[in-house]
Amino acid sequence: MKSKKLRIAVVGLGEQMCDNLFVPISISQYTKIVAICDVSQKALDAFEHKFGVFQQYTSYEVMIATENIDVIVISSYPDIHYAVAKHAMQNGIHVFIEKPPTRNLEQLNDLVGIAAAQGIKTGVGMNFSYTDSHEILKNVICNADFGALSFVLIEHISSKPKEPLWNLDSTIESFLLAQLIHPLDYILSIGGKYKTLDVHFSKNDYPLVLQIMIEFENGIIGCLKSGSYYPRFRHQVEMISDQGNTVRIDDLANIEITTGNNAIAPFDLKAKQCVTVYTPSPLKSGYSKAGYETELNIFFEHVLHDTPYEHALTDMIKVYEAMEDIQKGMDYKSSRLKTEVEHSTLL
Repeated sequence: MKSKKLRIAVVGLGEQMCDNLFVPISISQYTKIVAICDVSQKALDAFEHKFGVFQQYTSYEVMIATENIDVIVISSYPDIHYAVAKHAMQNGIHVFIEKPPTRNLEQLNDLVGIAAAQGIKTGVGMNFSYTDSHEILKNVICNADFGALSFVLIEHISSKPKEPLWNLDSTIESFLLAQLIHPLDYILSIGGKYKTLDVHFSKNDYPLVLQIMIEFENGIIGCLKSGSYYPRFRHQVEMISDQGNTVRIDDLANIEITTGNNAIAPFDLKAKQCVTVYTPSPLKSGYSKAGYETELNIFFEHVLHDTPYEHALTDMIKVYEAMEDIQKGMDYKSSRLKTEVEHSTLL
């Protein structure tokens, strides 16, 4: 007996959908693509030239009214994410939204309320948490022989944004939603609730240098270094236990474990070896390495079988609350610096 396939519609045919999301959706054992939607007819035609013929729509309202859809996958601007997801959920359709799901916490809370009232399953595209390397890291730090986690360092840097994105008000707001959301989500998922959050940052919006020190209620100390000053994307994670065991991830792929205890490694170690490096197979698909294929399949399983999915809209509330705290901290320090400069000028 064949299992049911979810009828999928996609909204927003930009770079993220074309390069990273659509192929994993289309090859999933759980899905059947029924419609594509974009406000640009040129984008629709280019998409079909690349991927094949699908039912086209330039209006998501018309598409939802016309098609029998189980899940809509949305990849556009935050305000569009909010509008499309709200309309879809009000019509009983499950939604998967590429990050950032909304522009702000107010919009996010609105969607969370609608999803709860309508019994809708939701997912947010946070692919870094679904890479093979991060799955191995989770297994290592959950191993009793690793010891209690005491320190987490995440470096997440790139060369953008250089200016406001998605019709947002500022480059800083764009940076928080486009870049910082990934490592912030990850460090909060590891540390839990925090007691203090202290922000240090450069004076200029671009290139931006940002460092956040976090003290968690469970005693873990977190350090998040981010910015838009590096010529390429770079993502590194280092976690240290109270026994001095260390695990590192370099650019979502390579893993280094430093330990004298072979029991904590999830792959073969030579006797008495203190440092080991795991490198993924070059035959592994890019969609799998980057986490897109895994996160989408886990979400589709969640819709079909009510299995767990760790990045529903409600799970993003803590991330948006932390981003608000970071923005407030930056605004306060900027205001204080401006006051000090004005005072020194008067003197």
